Amino acid sequence: MATATTGAIAVEKPGYVLTKLVYPVSLLASLSIWFLAIRAPLWLDETLAYWQVSGGFWKVWSRSAQMPSSIGYLYTLWLAKSIFGTSEIALKIPSTLAMLGAVYFLFRAARELFGEEIAFLACIFFALTPNVVFAATDARPYAFALLASNVAIFAFVRWMSQKKMRQAILFGAAAAGILYFHYLFGATLPVFAIYYLLARAGSIKSDLKQLAAVLASFTLVSLPLIYRVASLYQTRQTHVVQPQHHPVLVALNTLAPLQLLIGFVMAVFLGALARQLKLPRGENFPAILLGPLLALVPIGVFLGVSTVTPVHLVIPRYLTVIAPGSALTWAMLTGLIDSRPLRQIFCVGLVAVTVFETYSSPLSRKHEINFKQAHAFVNANVGQDNGEIPVLVCSAFIESNFEPMPDRGSENALFSQVDYYPIHAQVVMLPMDLNDETDRVASRVVLAAAQRRQRFLIVVPPSSYPTLQWLANYTGGAFASRELGVFDDIVVVEFRPVAAMNQSP
Repeated sequence: MATATTGAIAVEKPGYVLTKLVYPVSLLASLSIWFLAIRAPLWLDETLAYWQVSGGFWKVWSRSAQMPSSIGYLYTLWLAKSIFGTSEIALKIPSTLAMLGAVYFLFRAARELFGEEIAFLACIFFALTPNVVFAATDARPYAFALLASNVAIFAFVRWMSQKKMRQAILFGAAAAGILYFHYLFGATLPVFAIYYLLARAGSIKSDLKQLAAVLASFTLVSLPLIYRVASLYQTRQTHVVQPQHHPVLVALNTLAPLQLLIGFVMAVFLGALARQLKLPRGENFPAILLGPLLALVPIGVFLGVSTVTPVHLVIPRYLTVIAPGSALTWAMLTGLIDSRPLRQIFCVGLVAVTVFETYSSPLSRKHEINFKQAHAFVNANVGQDNGEIPVLVCSAFIESNFEPMPDRGSENALFSQVDYYPIHAQVVMLPMDLNDETDRVASRVVLAAAQRRQRFLIVVPPSSYPTLQWLANYTGGAFASRELGVFDDIVVVEFRPVAAMNQSP
């Protein structure tokens, strides 16, 4: 009998080991899709971050003030640049490491709340989130903002469960740390207050000392940012980005990605057929509220601000802030399926489909629109003229619509667009939109080129296509335009004097 039992254990052990490996392997597979775009050229905002740190440590503060920037991230990027260099991969690596840290602290927070299986599920859902995948190899502050958020969530969970003064102080400092990496991630902060009131409304008097410690720690750490936030508020209208889709649709798509929603509905349907669904237990309250609050409260804040002000905040990259809350919520809901095999099938299926589609898509190896190829083409074209011909470049920064165009030698963030991928010619910046400043600057260049019977080029991103049409009409009769190439939707057009063309043999 003992021999038979030993044999049964020997047979079951490999299956048990495989079951234990399902979630770790799924998580590793999910993390693998982050690295597909690590070689992608830098896009506009990444070139801005590079310019802000390229002048050295002492210029980071002044350059970061020119456009909304994360001061904590920029000093981190400056340090990383000093160690790893300035290649595209070197500038992206800090974000990848920060996002891995975000996964680690999310795991610890979720395990503290719900146990190891839900923690793995939360991390897998988090790693598969499109905004997280993008931010993991993006030389911008979003990965660090998520790391700071998850550290604060973990510190808050620890403080709420153990109620020690040291943890209260650490939580206050961690919450303030979020603001150093992205101001909009401050929309997470009301969640902690709401959750505390729901969990310990009757214990406020006994918690007064620790609450004071939280507030004092938060205030002390965030104090250096007060002037920066006030300055940003005063110029808020110059940073408005128009949404491409209805805010509610953007919010719903971020909260419930289609693949995740379809897979979850199918798993719940199978669980209902097998009568393997369960309701949350009373002892899990209020832990079950933390995830939904972290997902819904920031969206509510963004929708409110977008409704009462001209500042539009409900756009996909800003909604990266809800990724931890969304992952916790979906993991908790998956835990209501009272069948471990069914939960694992749902998880593996979601990972397999997402990983397959991501590896199969050429878009997964790209980031946003970049100027690398367009600028390289322009350099090859102007090389025959020793870089002496003017090149008009339409700015892709919305801030360009609200200030006079600077000279090339000035210390201005608008030139970050032609800094990492430089143009070796006489660069003249134009605003993003067609306005009076566009007319003033472009007409001056056209007049000078006409007097010298000199050709000129223009580099036009999609946001400035109307400027190209206007310039073609404005120079009609004096210059003939010719499209030289389109690179990642960025158009390079040559304008050549008609008189010079008529005189050529």
